[in-house]
Amino acid sequence: MKKIALSLHRAVLTFAAWGWPLLLLDLASGAYKSPAPWADVFNSAAFLWVLSAPVWPITLVLDHARRERAMAWLCGLREGDERERAVTGDAARSALLLSLALQSVLLALTLTQVRLVWNPDSPEKKKGVLSAGIGFSSAMHLNPFGAPLEENDPAPKGVSAGGYLLSPACFPVLALLILVQLAAFRAYAGRRYEGIEA
Repeated sequence: MKKIALSLHRAVLTFAAWGWPLLLLDLASGAYKSPAPWADVFNSAAFLWVLSAPVWPITLVLDHARRERAMAWLCGLREGDERERAVTGDAARSALLLSLALQSVLLALTLTQVRLVWNPDSPEKKKGVLSAGIGFSSAMHLNPFGAPLEENDPAPKGVSAGGYLLSPACFPVLALLILVQLAAFRAYAGRRYEGIEA
């Protein structure tokens, strides 16, 4: 049973590594719009690749040997001695802080609204107003499907445009990514410290 599971796992990894051209062919040929029988084959193969693609990162998280080979291939680092482990640890901390900073900026952009109102026919001296602010709406920011921005007031004459700098639908995804990264880093670091103490 274990051999069958390992063979299946190896087949899924191989398909995930080399099957991505099927997705490109599906998109380029427009097979997802065609009712032809060959289009069903392309669509099914592309969907199968989408389902199998997450197996690679999950495998790298769980399989220590594959993770070491992947890190050596991607970054040119092998944790062979204490110095290389220290370099890898510093690089991991720096990469974590960089990704957290970038995700925090993107998270702030999902809360930032900018609105421009311009009316050249206005009798006032100021023909337009540019406003910016930060707001949170549970109906929009916690909705994974991105509820549209509600307009209570009728649009004024002239040009009126604005909205969030980044879609509010990204808020739960970014918040979840930040929490998962922090939890994973603490869990892995805590487990390594426990191993050192033992």
